[in-house]
Amino acid sequence: MLPDEYERQERWRRWDSALARVPLARGQRVLDLGCGVGAVTATLAQAGVDVIGVDLDDTLLARARQRHPGLRFEKQDVGTLEPSTFGRVDGIWASFVAAYFADVDAIVARWRRCVVDGGWLALVEIDDLLGHEPRASALAADIGGFYASARERGYGFENGRRLAPAMRAAGLTVIHEGTLDDDELAFDGPAPSDVIDAWRARFARMHGMRAHFGARFADVERALLDSLASPAHRSLCRVVLVVARG
Repeated sequence: MLPDEYERQERWRRWDSALARVPLARGQRVLDLGCGVGAVTATLAQAGVDVIGVDLDDTLLARARQRHPGLRFEKQDVGTLEPSTFGRVDGIWASFVAAYFADVDAIVARWRRCVVDGGWLALVEIDDLLGHEPRASALAADIGGFYASARERGYGFENGRRLAPAMRAAGLTVIHEGTLDDDELAFDGPAPSDVIDAWRARFARMHGMRAHFGARFADVERALLDSLASPAHRSLCRVVLVVARG
């Protein structure tokens, strides 16, 4: 189940180092967009902010409420968020959400309108998820074609690099732009068996990738898993964090 998969992934995220870059203050009203099973929502609550976890997936919200019964979780499409939805807030955190919007400028501008003047946005996104070496040049070209196809369907595998420009376009001042270490997504050296298992689970739910490659999907999946397991593995993928203020 997806909630179980998200819970297993928590060990590889570096949320403490990311949140250390965010101008949090006790009593702030904060939205955690795309909250999943509530890991960051709970961490924000521990920092003394009044946080609402927001997601559209009922199974993820059910797990979040089960794990954190004292916190507030709401079902809402973050792509239609308005200032009237929850009122204007002091800050918005969104991790691995911006990729679901082809027009990053538009979604960041929408979220910015939901934040008070002087408030903040903190966005985390993957850039080049399938960028792992060693790989053949033909595979790199195939992945580039898949990214282009996905972008036409509304998903941005390279949206991490677009966060900071989108923040500036929305009239925000970027106060931090950098990358996060991640033991599953962005690391060098061979992946251990549990990371390989997590990637297998990810590929199993990447239906768009399966449809794009068709009969070749199994070969592409095998090549990527071989890259991840290789002693010479090097990640081109980055986990990008951008924090900005209004």
